[in-house]
Amino acid sequence: MFKRLFETIKSEKNLSATIRAQLVDGLFHPFASLISGAVAGLFIAAVLSVTSDDQLVENIAYAVVLIAMARIGLGIYYLRSGQPVTPKNVNQWEWAYAIGGTAFSLCLGMVTFFAVLRIDNGAIHLMLTTTTAAYAASIAGRNASRPWVALGQLYSASVPMGLGLVLHDTLFYEVVGAALLIFMFGMTDITLAVRKTIISALETREKNKELADSFEQQANLFDGALKNMSHGLCMFDRDNKLLVWNPILCEILGCPPERLHKGETFEDVLQLIHPADRDHFVFDGDVERDRAKANFEHTIQLEDKRYVDVSSRQTSTGNRVLVFADVTEQKKAEAKIRNLALVDQLTGLMNRTSLQANFRSLLDDNTSGQEIAVYFIDLDHFKNVNDTLGHPVGDDLLKQVAKRICDVCMDECDVGRMAGDEFLVTQKLSPHARTPEILSSQIIEALKQPFNVATHYVRIGASIGIAISPKDGTDAALLLKRADMALYAAKNMGRNRYEFFEPKMDQKAQQVRAMELDIKYALEENQFRLAFQPIIDANTLEISGFETLIRWTHEKRGRVVPSVFIQVAEQTGQVIEIGRWVLREAIRTASKWPTDTPIAINFSAVQFQDTDFPKYLKSQLRRFKISPERIELEITETAFFQDEMATLDILRQFQSIGVRISLDDFGTGFSSLSQLRTFPYHKIKIDGSFIRDLETNASSKAVATAVAHIGQALNIRVVAECVESQEQMDYLRDSGVSEIQGFHMCRPLNSEDATSLLEIGKGKFDPEYLDQIKKRSDKTAAQ
Repeated sequence: MFKRLFETIKSEKNLSATIRAQLVDGLFHPFASLISGAVAGLFIAAVLSVTSDDQLVENIAYAVVLIAMARIGLGIYYLRSGQPVTPKNVNQWEWAYAIGGTAFSLCLGMVTFFAVLRIDNGAIHLMLTTTTAAYAASIAGRNASRPWVALGQLYSASVPMGLGLVLHDTLFYEVVGAALLIFMFGMTDITLAVRKTIISALETREKNKELADSFEQQANLFDGALKNMSHGLCMFDRDNKLLVWNPILCEILGCPPERLHKGETFEDVLQLIHPADRDHFVFDGDVERDRAKANFEHTIQLEDKRYVDVSSRQTSTGNRVLVFADVTEQKKAEAKIRNLALVDQLTGLMNRTSLQANFRSLLDDNTSGQEIAVYFIDLDHFKNVNDTLGHPVGDDLLKQVAKRICDVCMDECDVGRMAGDEFLVTQKLSPHARTPEILSSQIIEALKQPFNVATHYVRIGASIGIAISPKDGTDAALLLKRADMALYAAKNMGRNRYEFFEPKMDQKAQQVRAMELDIKYALEENQFRLAFQPIIDANTLEISGFETLIRWTHEKRGRVVPSVFIQVAEQTGQVIEIGRWVLREAIRTASKWPTDTPIAINFSAVQFQDTDFPKYLKSQLRRFKISPERIELEITETAFFQDEMATLDILRQFQSIGVRISLDDFGTGFSSLSQLRTFPYHKIKIDGSFIRDLETNASSKAVATAVAHIGQALNIRVVAECVESQEQMDYLRDSGVSEIQGFHMCRPLNSEDATSLLEIGKGKFDPEYLDQIKKRSDKTAAQ
């Protein structure tokens, strides 16, 4: 018992403040027991005052009454304060109660002790011992929750009473006193047992309360999350009855909150979903059989055409949880992205990506070997429309072109826009389909008709390249490439026509590719060389300049004619790199000459695409410290065919640098005369085709004479190239030509011979040195 008593006292330290407050609060309840104790004290005091003449006993009895009244006052104060015991004031209230209760018990025990020993009255002894024993027994049970308070009262009342009886000289009293002391220890054990039961009950209740609070908190959190989540949620039991749902579900499904109610069948809820999507929700509640059907993720459509992502999961109990998310805006965005990725935004046709994918699919599905034609369409002179009327007009024109092509093709073909002014048509050549010749002719004829675009009357044309599968291949990329080759051939043959792919086109393309690789290697290995042909003043025979010419000796091809590799370089864009190399080498060579002789450099029409060339030119002039007036760039009127405004802009940049500009091959183009008004050229070069048959063709003589007179009238120097005889030279000089260039005077020279010519001749073709220079040029000329 004592071991348990010590364990109980030690366990007091582990009690939670909440439980301890409840135990102390229980000391003041029920309040009637405090009143009964006071009544018992009054009764004892009254009896003793009448029957006893022992003043000590009476005084102690009065003390019992006073203490009882004080305890009643304390209890009333506690109850009326409206502030029950809290973890903060639990010590104060516990000590207040313990002091009052112990004092009352001690006084009660002492009055019994002295009455038994000092008053010889059996009735009083019986009254006091029974009252004290009853009080001790009741207080042990009433205050068992606070064992030190209960046992303090028990011992304070029982020990003095038991000692008084044991010390009495009557055997009966001694036996009763000993029994009461033994009873006291029994009550101690009972008190500890009751206390343990009470504490266990309170702890269980506290845990249950905490668990209940936790459940309530979790329920509130779940309810808050359920109501405020952005997704709709609902749960059905294994009988397909609605168990729980959140308000967002009603918003997503587009129904009023009162539309859904607990116990509603799943079939009723399905009525809100598009009929085509209801099969995804087939479920009869069998956990094992329908688990595969119950667990899915799918996008459904509602009756109002909105789209919703649904995730369904089945629990082990057979319930099913469905989560709904409105993805209508997401689907619209995805559709817009797909549209941007697969549809040409200007014309509404398929774009390059979808065209190629569609063409590959068409070929892959063609297991029967049916012929499929692909038409590569490129508009003729469309760039002129953009340049003259502006891009908005060009865009409107492309829309009308797309419509006309679709009107011609109808449902027989797939039509798309590859890029810019390029369109693609694919056609299955069934027995009832139009032949490629008929369809191509109809497209060309439709596009030849005038267009009314933004009040502008526009005429264009179209060239078409055709490849046919399986004859020309079965791979989509290869067929497109071969249709492009056929298109290139159609343009070279005069435009506004169609051409079928032929194997020789592929051969030519392979040759161009091989030449392209050779040119690339030649640039990397510095295989190109420059030659310089003198330009002679027709009257003074002084050297007025040199024309720079490029030469290339290939390891296997031998000497390659410039007209061959320059044409390929212009097609591949390599002429831009070649042009920069020629400029740099020409300026470097001229910077070492003993005289300030000018040097002419050919500038290809394709080189006008190199918009940074003027900056490069300035950097080379600074690098080699050469005057810009010594540089003369020779251009042809074809440079204006691509983009006249851009060409003029670059020419003006050249002019601002200070270099000179000459118009080459004059007389061969349809707009040669008009070019003289476009830009202030420094020279005009008569095309060599007019000079070669000067003696035999009267028209050539007339052209040469007219150009010379034009130059005199405009104060522009005129150069005749390809002069090969004295007769030609004499005629041209007499006609007013300013400068002569050709084999009659001198072949093109390498850089060393050009430098020697300037040193020996001092800048003049004197007869004394002419033979010597010709001999040197015959031996070392770079043809």
